[in-house]
Amino acid sequence: MNKAESERLGSYLEQLGYQATDTAEEADLIMLNSCVVRQSAENRVINKLNALRPLKKAQPDTTLAVTGCLVNSDIDQLKKSFPHVDYFFKPGDYPPWLGKPESAPVLPRYPSPSTFVPIIQGCNNFCSYCIVPYRRGRERSRTISEIAGEVKELMPRGVKEVTLLGQNVDSYGHDLPDKPDLADL
Repeated sequence: MNKAESERLGSYLEQLGYQATDTAEEADLIMLNSCVVRQSAENRVINKLNALRPLKKAQPDTTLAVTGCLVNSDIDQLKKSFPHVDYFFKPGDYPPWLGKPESAPVLPRYPSPSTFVPIIQGCNNFCSYCIVPYRRGRERSRTISEIAGEVKELMPRGVKEVTLLGQNVDSYGHDLPDKPDLADL
C-alpha cells in the first residue's frame, strides 16, 4: 500500500514541478512515507528522521514532511520529538500547500507493465494485533468510476497489469451508497 501511495505522491509532486534527486542534500523537499506496522519498520523511520537532523540544520530552507502510519493522532508529540520536521500529515490528509494528490491523474514514474491502484483505505476490524484502524482510520472506498478512470489513464502508458490494493479489499464498497463489491469492480 505504501509503495502505491508513494508512487501517487511522487507523480503528483512531479506534476507540481518537483524533480526527484539522488541525494537528500540536493532536495528542496524531503517527504517520508512511513510504515510502522512492525517495530523494525518504525525504527527505520525514526532513524531516518534522526539522520536528517544535521541536514535540516545545515539547510533550514529544505522542507521536511512525514506522512504514513507513523503520523497518528498525537501530532504534537511527534513535533516535540522531531522539531526539525516541518509537516506531519496523516495518510489521506495533506497540507494546504500540497493540495490533494488523489484528485490528480497518477502517471507511472518509471516505465512498467504493472502497477498498483488503491481501492480502499483503512480497516473496521480492530484486531488485537494490528494498528491499521488506529493509524489509517475506518474503511473508505474509492468509487468505481474513480478507479476505472485511473486505470483507463494508465493503459495508454503501457500498463497491462493492475493490482488492486487495500488493507481489507474484501470490504470494498460497503461504505459506498450503492454498496458495490469487489466483483462489481
